[in-house]
Amino acid sequence: MDASSDERTGYARLRRRKAIVLAIVIVALIGSIGGLLISTSIKSPADVAAQSQPPGLTQLTAIVHRQVISTTVLAQGKVSQPTEVSGPAASGGGGGASSGEQPIVTRIFLHPGADVAPVRVILEVAGRPVFVFAGVIPAYRNLIPGETGEDVAELQLALEELGFGVGDDTSGVYGPGTAAAVAAFYQNIGYSAPTISTGRKADRGAMMPLSEYMFIPRFPAHVASLGAKVGGTASGKLVTLSMGNPTVAGQLNPNDHGLVRPGMKVKITDTVTGKSFRGRMTSLKSRTETKGSISGGIFLPMRIRPSRPLPGSLIGQNVTLTITAAHSSGAVLAVPEAAVFASVNGSTYVTKMTGAHSQVRVPVRTGLTGDGLVQITPVDGGTLAAGDAVLTGENYLQPGAGIQRGGNSRHRLTVVPPG
Repeated sequence: MDASSDERTGYARLRRRKAIVLAIVIVALIGSIGGLLISTSIKSPADVAAQSQPPGLTQLTAIVHRQVISTTVLAQGKVSQPTEVSGPAASGGGGGASSGEQPIVTRIFLHPGADVAPVRVILEVAGRPVFVFAGVIPAYRNLIPGETGEDVAELQLALEELGFGVGDDTSGVYGPGTAAAVAAFYQNIGYSAPTISTGRKADRGAMMPLSEYMFIPRFPAHVASLGAKVGGTASGKLVTLSMGNPTVAGQLNPNDHGLVRPGMKVKITDTVTGKSFRGRMTSLKSRTETKGSISGGIFLPMRIRPSRPLPGSLIGQNVTLTITAAHSSGAVLAVPEAAVFASVNGSTYVTKMTGAHSQVRVPVRTGLTGDGLVQITPVDGGTLAAGDAVLTGENYLQPGAGIQRGGNSRHRLTVVPPG
């Protein structure tokens, strides 16, 4: 046998050995993988029972507090502009001035925002005063001795309310008594009373020039704007007055009708700045409306009177109304509404935790509700104190998931607010 034949024989043996080793490795790998699959697919009865158990029960609790409970109702509203009256018409120098005088504002006593009263002069035009009286008929003419009418009667009533009697003059007749009262009024405010110096009505007594007085239906009144500055020419309407204070036109959800009534306190909150003001509900209508709805739904109209004048910047703006419908007379035991349950016989109770895994049912009587809390009073010998923990629910915590609400054999109590 030559050398080349021996080489071929050795190479063949080596290939056979490599093939045998590779086959043994493959068989070993297949065996190990199969064993792993078998071990993971076959479970003992104990493993099956353990994995079929429900997840652990987690009890949710809350702390009993002693506090005052308030029931509040939220509503919306809009701040209303007070009624405005403007006047008098500007003219040179009033009834007693000479024709050469110009209607120049010489002094301003009350600036915009100031309160107005019948005995307070608002401003002067050519040295003559401008003031107001209470009356529903607007001023439209000079009132002079000999005139008659409802506006004369209005003037007489205003003078008498200020302490200036009109003597024996008949109501509605501008006689000597009314003229004397007008003269006394002018003297009281520091001015001479104008008179008519020519014509058939001359020298009959004091008159009331249209350029110097206004009638407004009610007080309080405030200066809203003035027609000119000091030194400026008075033109158009000299004074614009706002009567009364801004009010709030509220819109109540009809579902809350039984909870509120006129006279209740209201917190008025500016939705932009968050600043709050106090007020009271003055009226509540029982018929629903939709026109002008702030929320777009139906509402019951109500009126809110602020305790103090609201800033002018709020006029025309929407506000939030918080109505205090009821509150406890003092501190009471309070728990979340979710902590109160009802038994099948209709009685109510809370479940007090007495240990890590122990609890006792405490019968209670419910009272006022507000802001998610309910007043409770233990009954039938039950004991409960501030700081105790009470059960509010039971949750099942599932691995890899959030807390899910579980079943409960008790009946959750639906607490109805008093109304």
